Amino acid sequence: MRAIIILTFIFLTNNIFSQNYFEYKKERNLFNLKLISKNQKILSYKKINDSERFQGRYLGEVKTNQGKYYIVISSFIFNLKNSPSAENHIFIYTDKKQFFGYYYLSHINELPTILKKCKLYFDNKDCKEKNIINLDNGFPKAINLKCNGENNYYELNK
Repeated sequence: MRAIIILTFIFLTNNIFSQNYFEYKKERNLFNLKLISKNQKILSYKKINDSERFQGRYLGEVKTNQGKYYIVISSFIFNLKNSPSAENHIFIYTDKKQFFGYYYLSHINELPTILKKCKLYFDNKDCKEKNIINLDNGFPKAINLKCNGENNYYELNK
């Protein structure tokens, strides 16, 4: 009997947390799609609650040899009241505005600033190097955002 109660508790707890995480992903996706549909190229915010928010902007569309894609930079900022932290991504959507993939970046200042002629331009003020990623041949499996001589590789997640 005790084992059944413990298993039920674990199941319910796991189910509750996984639903919250799913909703977070869904809300972030809707935020990103809204940036694309409104052609929102200035930084936009969406308050979730007093200690969490989304922020992002639409960089533009890119035509590669694999098709047309939309690129959004987006951050989930949490713990705003104490010591703010962020999850930062470069999101990629197909021409039908379906999720294609993302690059997860460690720091908000690593996000690209410009998309121009099939190239992502990164301008991290903390780094000597200016990184440029060419997207003519599609999205690389990994990008290297070199900073002060150190390699920082980020994989494309689908």
